[in-house]
Amino acid sequence: MYTLFISTYDFIITIGLLKNNKKISIKEVKSVKSHSVFLIPTIESILKGNNLEINNLNEIIVINGPGSFTGVRLGVIVAKTLAYTLKINIKTITSIDALAISNNILKRTIVSINDNKGVYFAIYESNSRISDIKYLSKNDFDNKHINESIINNGVLDVEKITLFLKDIDTINPHNVKPIYVKEIEVLK
Repeated sequence: MYTLFISTYDFIITIGLLKNNKKISIKEVKSVKSHSVFLIPTIESILKGNNLEINNLNEIIVINGPGSFTGVRLGVIVAKTLAYTLKINIKTITSIDALAISNNILKRTIVSINDNKGVYFAIYESNSRISDIKYLSKNDFDNKHINESIINNGVLDVEKITLFLKDIDTINPHNVKPIYVKEIEVLK
């Protein structure tokens, strides 16, 4: 079974290819406001580099946010489109949960992702999220969580994430939606 992993929530696009939950290839591309230029070619490159066609895929895992507004939307749209047209399974995971799983958190720790104005974060303990994902301005976050253990961004472990999602139900591609923690500026 081949799984395609898509992460576009950050300035690093991460595309992973797994076979039976084991990583066989990872490609990371640094992209500042150019995700649309790199995403599809990176997917094509990872498949071609492993002598696979798009229709060899059995499942897609996509990080559905929070993170870069446009980046998250692009990753989700591509994942939904592929899952729907190929009639394959799709699963989602938040960027915060993906970072927590990748870091194997045992003691109380805050996992956070910064954007230009603030911080998305949640609290974890014993590899479980114990709070909702929240958003605060950088100043408010720094003042409130000054002495706490914090993981801020980091490398995604696609194998750990895939194994975590192994027993999670798939989603109808039409129901996959980006996660936005803060209100969109245009709608204010």
